[in-house]
Amino acid sequence: MMAKAGLTVAGPTEHEAVPITAVLISSAYRTAATSLVEQLHAHWTDTTLSEMDDMSGERRSRAQTLAILISHQTHHRGLLTVLLRQAGLPILGIYGPTREEWAGWGTPAPAI
Repeated sequence: MMAKAGLTVAGPTEHEAVPITAVLISSAYRTAATSLVEQLHAHWTDTTLSEMDDMSGERRSRAQTLAILISHQTHHRGLLTVLLRQAGLPILGIYGPTREEWAGWGTPAPAI
């Protein structure tokens, strides 16, 4: 997605095989995330956020592209949370404590 917006982000491409271990996935993610931040700092400014790019046939501002990227990342965070729970692994509370963290503190999680 970010290549279509004029950035060259290091890391695996959409045509490469999916990494098969957590270590490889984590390393590839870290490489891409670090590279994205470097590319944004080097090539985009507040002014360029209003520039329009063709995103697979849809014209979108770079600000919209960033918003979609963040939402997409949040979506995958939710998917990962489900998979970690199914595997019985701990979940870090990035957006606030998880129910597992509340339990670890000996406090009931707030009712939903």
